[in-house]
Amino acid sequence: MHPQMNVQREERRNDEERVLPLINMVFLLLIFFMLAGKPTAEQMKIEPPLSTSQDPSSPQAVTLSMDAHGRLFLNAEMVDQDNLQLALARYPDAGNMDAPLVLRASAAAEAAEVVAVISRLRDAGIEQLQLLTIADHR
Repeated sequence: MHPQMNVQREERRNDEERVLPLINMVFLLLIFFMLAGKPTAEQMKIEPPLSTSQDPSSPQAVTLSMDAHGRLFLNAEMVDQDNLQLALARYPDAGNMDAPLVLRASAAAEAAEVVAVISRLRDAGIEQLQLLTIADHR
């Protein structure tokens, strides 16, 4: 065996060993940019197709919002607490098993006021209610 041949093999092996960290770094950067470039829900604007049907198959969701001052908004329309039952009469499907009423209460709202609104909703015949909350990830 020639001594020069052995040196060439050793040089080639050393060159390959020097390239491995570079390849690892390229793959790590690739993974980083794939995760960092992932689109968020705000960036994705999805426009659903238009329906030619006049009779929707599922009832529209009804949302009752309550701000920190106790004001109520039924589907973004301000409603007085005393007229809540009358306002809900415009949405006969709201509050049943197929379309529960969604209550969005501000975290700054008084708990007693939220309970009073829930009691009024029960008196108005609402059977299913969803109270929106945000998970605490502390």
